[in-house]
Amino acid sequence: MHSLSPELEQIAGSFQLGEHDVPNPEELYRAQQRDVLERMTKATLIPPRYVGATFLEFGTEKGNQKAYDVALDWANDTAAHTRGDGFFLLGEPGTGKTHLVCAAAMERVRKGQTGIRYLNVPIFLDRIRASFKFSESAAQDLFEFACTKASLVVLDDFGKEKATDWATERLYVLVESRYQNMLPMLVTSNRTLDELDSLGYGATVSRLQQMCRTIKLETADHRPLQWKK
Repeated sequence: MHSLSPELEQIAGSFQLGEHDVPNPEELYRAQQRDVLERMTKATLIPPRYVGATFLEFGTEKGNQKAYDVALDWANDTAAHTRGDGFFLLGEPGTGKTHLVCAAAMERVRKGQTGIRYLNVPIFLDRIRASFKFSESAAQDLFEFACTKASLVVLDDFGKEKATDWATERLYVLVESRYQNMLPMLVTSNRTLDELDSLGYGATVSRLQQMCRTIKLETADHRPLQWKK
C-alpha cells in the first residue's frame, strides 16, 4: 500500500469523495498523487517548455558535466535547502542552464516541496512595471512572496533585463531579503560576473556567490541543433 509524503498528505487532505464513491485505495492514491503534483507544479510558474525537464534527458558533455553534477546533487540534498544553499549557472544562450535549474526545481516538487517559484527576470520585471500602470497587484504580491515566503526561487536570465536603477534595486531587494533569511535560490545568467558587476549588480552578485555555488557552462548553443537531428 502506497503512502503519500507528509507534505503531499497535507495537501491531499483537501480532496473530498462523492457520497457514493467507493474508490480502490491504490487508484485513489494515484489519482490524489497526480492531482496534487499537478497543482504543485502549476504553482511553481515553471513554463510549459521546461515543466517536464529532467536530469535523465539532459545530454552531458565535458563543458556541462560539472553543472549537471552540482544540480543533481543539490536536488537530492535536503540539508542544502535548510542551509539556504543554491547554485548559479553562467554561460552562453542554449547551453542548458534553464533546463538544469528547472529539472532541479521539479525534482524538489516531486519530493513534496511546496512554495517554489520560477521567475524569468526580464518578463517578471515587465509585469511589475505594468502593474503600476494598471493598478494590478498580482505581480507585486508575487514579488513580496518571492522575497521572504517562497521556499525556493528560480531566477532565470538574470542580467538580460535593461539594468536601470529601478531594476537593479528591485533585484537587490529580492536577493538581499532571501540572503538575510537563508532562503535558497537557483540563478542563471548569460552574463559573466564581471559584466554583471559593471551593470551595477556588484552587491547582488556578491550575495549570490555566497548563497550559491557558481559554475560556468562552456558548450555550444544546442537550440539550433534540434532541427538537425
